[in-house]
Amino acid sequence: MQKLDIKAHDIYTGDSSLKNRIEISNICKSYFSDDGVENKVLNSVNFEIESSEFVSIVGPSGCGKTTLLKIISGLLDPDSGQVKIGGESPAKSRKRKSIGYMFQDPALIPWRTVHENIKLPTEVNRQVGDANCRETKELISLVGLDGFATYYPHQLSGGMRQRVSLARALSTNPDLLLMDEPFAALDEITRESMRYELLDLWSKTKPTVIFVTHNSAEAVLLSDRVIVMPESGDGLAKSISVSIARPRSEKTESDAVFNQLIKKVRSAYKC
Repeated sequence: MQKLDIKAHDIYTGDSSLKNRIEISNICKSYFSDDGVENKVLNSVNFEIESSEFVSIVGPSGCGKTTLLKIISGLLDPDSGQVKIGGESPAKSRKRKSIGYMFQDPALIPWRTVHENIKLPTEVNRQVGDANCRETKELISLVGLDGFATYYPHQLSGGMRQRVSLARALSTNPDLLLMDEPFAALDEITRESMRYELLDLWSKTKPTVIFVTHNSAEAVLLSDRVIVMPESGDGLAKSISVSIARPRSEKTESDAVFNQLIKKVRSAYKC
């Protein structure tokens, strides 16, 4: 049972634009077993994230991270409470294609090429050529896949497939990018490379990002702020501000402040 009450404006001092500011008010969500036993996953969640803020959410399995992400995206309805993205409902944000979602599994269509997989959201939304959508060639270049446009998923490495998934999530030029453990299945070398590629992409496009991970170092490296969600029934989540200058690089990982923040996140994780 999560009781989460965090005000972004008390913590973050970035872009004050309201275009993609997220406001979550009194969100509750329960699941029920086959015999009717209730598991209250989210309880009175109050959550604010500023425009262009990069926030990571960490916490033990089953604490409601993915459930919260799905509610923010509009893929799942809460039992009570509401979500506002730039002052509008998730349904309206989805309708105008302002939410991108990247899953742990790239979920590429095997019979479609890299180019065809990336442009799929624009086809589904019947918005081919829409001025709000990015050109597929531009996205392929942006994620470092020049020369691979005609390749099929089975011809790509795990890291390359995730690059395609990221490009697809960015294809509608979203204001909000939701990422649910997107690098979890990658080997450590590829995962490290993808972290820095994501930071570079975010610095160029500056969407609001909510990034779910179990990796404390990854959360600190990427984020303006890390939210640590406790196990069910264990009280309030904790918000940790990451006061490390950007741009961040491999040198950041050897910085004393960086390692202190990792310890702080891990300590909060265990509480």
